[in-house]
Amino acid sequence: MKLLRLRYFFIILFLGAISSLSAMAQNCNNKIPTTTPTPRFRVNQDGSITDQQTGLQWSRCSLGQHWKDNTCQNEARAVPYAIATLVAEEGWRLPSISELSSLIELRCSGPAINRKIFPATAAAVYWTATRFINRDDHFWQVHFLHGEALPEKADSVAYVRWVRDK
Repeated sequence: MKLLRLRYFFIILFLGAISSLSAMAQNCNNKIPTTTPTPRFRVNQDGSITDQQTGLQWSRCSLGQHWKDNTCQNEARAVPYAIATLVAEEGWRLPSISELSSLIELRCSGPAINRKIFPATAAAVYWTATRFINRDDHFWQVHFLHGEALPEKADSVAYVRWVRDK
């Protein structure tokens, strides 16, 4: 019984740490030039964003959210890789590692993204469709806390931002 309580304590502690990372205030160094300037992106009528540099269309909100009243409504949901690949609406897909990395704002952290364009992005890991070399059960993720890429097992959970070709 004591072991069970200890286990629950650590689970709650871990979840609290993750949610506090996601809720961190963004910190930007204005002495560094922006890598994702707002004029690079066009806001579309359907709530998506077009990156005029790459030609890709992005969901403005993460999986579990929808765009309404100039913000992302509801909570973003972190899911295992298999779920992320199954729940995409027609025409949308998981981005490659290079596509998702193109959204990283190098002068910012917590999250490392343009918050004017993607206002509710968690400072957490997001799935890509890029498989990690020599490990069929690992896929690349982009961690938007600092903008790093890292491989992770497919049964772990991460957030999702959809992309589609123009």
